[in-house]
Amino acid sequence: MSLKTQIRLGVFIMLGLLLSLGSYVIFTVHQLEYEAPTVQQANARMAQHAVYLFLGISTLLGILLMVRLPRLVTRPLHRLTADVERVAGPGPATRVAVAKNNEVGTVAAAVNRVLRQAEDERRATLAELITQRNRTESLVRSLDEGLLLIDQQGIIVLTNPVACLLLGLPAKELLGRPAAQVAQHSDMLREWLAALHAPHPAENGSLGPTYLVRPHGENLHYQLTVTAIEAFNEELKKSEAAGHVFCLRNVSDFKNLDQLKSTFLATISHELKTPLASINLSLMLLRDERLNAAKRQEIADGIRAETQRLLGLVGQLIEVARLDAGGELKLNLQTIPLPEVVRYATDTIKAQLDDKALNLRVQLAEPLPAAQADLEKTTWVLINLLSNAIRYSPHGANLTIKAKPWGEMVQLSVEDEGPGIPKEYHIRIFQRFAGGPRPAGMPGGGSGLGLSISREFITAQGGQLWVESQAGQGSCFTFTLPAVA
Repeated sequence: MSLKTQIRLGVFIMLGLLLSLGSYVIFTVHQLEYEAPTVQQANARMAQHAVYLFLGISTLLGILLMVRLPRLVTRPLHRLTADVERVAGPGPATRVAVAKNNEVGTVAAAVNRVLRQAEDERRATLAELITQRNRTESLVRSLDEGLLLIDQQGIIVLTNPVACLLLGLPAKELLGRPAAQVAQHSDMLREWLAALHAPHPAENGSLGPTYLVRPHGENLHYQLTVTAIEAFNEELKKSEAAGHVFCLRNVSDFKNLDQLKSTFLATISHELKTPLASINLSLMLLRDERLNAAKRQEIADGIRAETQRLLGLVGQLIEVARLDAGGELKLNLQTIPLPEVVRYATDTIKAQLDDKALNLRVQLAEPLPAAQADLEKTTWVLINLLSNAIRYSPHGANLTIKAKPWGEMVQLSVEDEGPGIPKEYHIRIFQRFAGGPRPAGMPGGGSGLGLSISREFITAQGGQLWVESQAGQGSCFTFTLPAVA
């Protein structure tokens, strides 16, 4: 029964009693007008008693309705209010109890629908926040840079694995702790915090000091950048300091590049100085009138060889500069016989072979197909490989040139009996200015450009260039070129 029906029923009963009492009184008075005095007196007393009875019953019912009706209306409302407050509180309740199918129950059901919608929206918002948090954490963890966030109270609130690696402390020993307290046991963090109070602090993205760390035995360089965090205060209508972000950028590549540049300049200076000094000495000897014609010719041949060496070095530098500027290799592809390339290259380095008494062996397969390549650049590559092999070969060793078909390609290789190249240098020796290790007792390497340019020449012609070598077992440099069917 609905609350409205209950109230109407109570009022209806009250009105019915009042109407019944009034009708009885009217009826009794009407009867008394037509009856005898003795009968009237008896009926009057009965009417009086009946009126008193009806008045008593009406009074009781009135009091009962006065007590019950407010409670009947307010009790469900109080219960609903208590249920809503319980749901709104921090407890586990998530629904309002629906006690009866009346107006209050309808309100409770509507509240439950609103709560379900709010719960669905809350779950969706929570899922989105968790997704965003996981995405942010994944991004922070995958950064190659060290990241440390300190709030305005000096508490560490965020860090990533790189920062933990640099500080040598796990995340659980950093998060939630005062930075000053952690700095008492970490020299690195103490230096980071000191950068805030330096005469020229590394704040707002300006570059700070660079730190060298060796986490796994390798040299890593990290440059500190400190960025101040500001939060807008709605009440004060102004920005307030909210902490600092310490960002450690990995600048190892730039440091290594700078080191390579310095090494390259030193190597080029040495490479230029040696032939220039030799030419200068040879010119001084030519001024001696006591030298005969044969000796003068020998000195002139030496000057010519050193000049060719200088021209080759300058040519390499020009080629590298052109390639770095985005220039394309100009190839004159044609059908070239490899025996002719081998013969020209061996004639060019014959004097170097004789100086070290090397035994050159040429093994050309029969039949050997021609190659589709640039004659000048292919010959240059072979001469460069032979020159490197001669430089690192011991006196009187063997030097082997092999050529053979290799599927749709033709393969050419240069083998020596030198000290070999460790496996970890197989990729590095083809990088510009890098070069390989310098064995004890061996002369210094070249400019570090020859192999890099050689690989670019061969790759541009559709081939490959690689090395097969082990420490102490010599080296074999091989390149391929497209074969002519």
